[in-house]
Amino acid sequence: MGTANVGHGIVVGIDGSDSALDAARWAACIARRLGEPIDLVHVHPPTSGDGTDPSEEAVLTAAEAAVRGAVDRVEVRRSTPSGKPDRVLTDLSREARMIVLGHTTTTEWESMIRRSDVVSVANHAECPVVTWRSRDGFQPPDGRPVVVGVDGTEVSESAVEHAFATAAALEAPLVAIHTWTEQSTLTYGEGSRFTDWTAYVEHRREEMKSHTSGHTERFPDVEVSYRVERGKPDIVLLEESKSAQLVVVGSHGRSPLAAAVVGSSSQGLIHHSCCPIMICRAHHRSETEAH
Repeated sequence: MGTANVGHGIVVGIDGSDSALDAARWAACIARRLGEPIDLVHVHPPTSGDGTDPSEEAVLTAAEAAVRGAVDRVEVRRSTPSGKPDRVLTDLSREARMIVLGHTTTTEWESMIRRSDVVSVANHAECPVVTWRSRDGFQPPDGRPVVVGVDGTEVSESAVEHAFATAAALEAPLVAIHTWTEQSTLTYGEGSRFTDWTAYVEHRREEMKSHTSGHTERFPDVEVSYRVERGKPDIVLLEESKSAQLVVVGSHGRSPLAAAVVGSSSQGLIHHSCCPIMICRAHHRSETEAH
């Protein structure tokens, strides 16, 4: 259910890349629908000089032009704080409603051995983080579904809550997906290959409906479908990203190395998804509360 103390403002990390400009365009569409301002943030290393570097202003000017080209009547604020980008953005997440970033330029392996700002912010932010990904460049919100991964954990509950709120804002259908493998059941063994899993799948589907009933009551206009898919969550959700406009997942906030050791759907999607990914952590402010 929703919680109080909702953050405000859609913070967009701007680094001068084309990906960051597309992220700003997407964020503007979300901000317009949520009635939020856009905060364009370009973080620079600490310097002893006074004033703002003209090149930094040029980067923000290009980002603001991209925002205004995508959406009209949205409040745009600009800032050029100094520090390490991931730490500055994580600090801003304490008051923000959402952080939106371009896609990471590191591979999963590289993220384990050298710092990725995108991965670091996604793992530590106190509000949802969206990393922009697309195979076809910027596309405004459309009729494609929002997809959310559901596994019954507290982290998953946070993802479900934000997925409903975002689908409502986008006027998009929502697809809730629970994945399973034989190893995740109590009957795993040689005989499981010949088991009729129909009853198990239906049980999981009804369980999902029960767990999300509060959200369906809060967002009655969101068209929801429930699916139980056999397979690993990262593989299933990656396939879904090909036809979705947003995939929402929960994250435990593990380090890249720990995530690689124990497995993490969010980490894999950050690097390979075909559409934007929203990463949500447990105990964070809800986006479902109105202003």
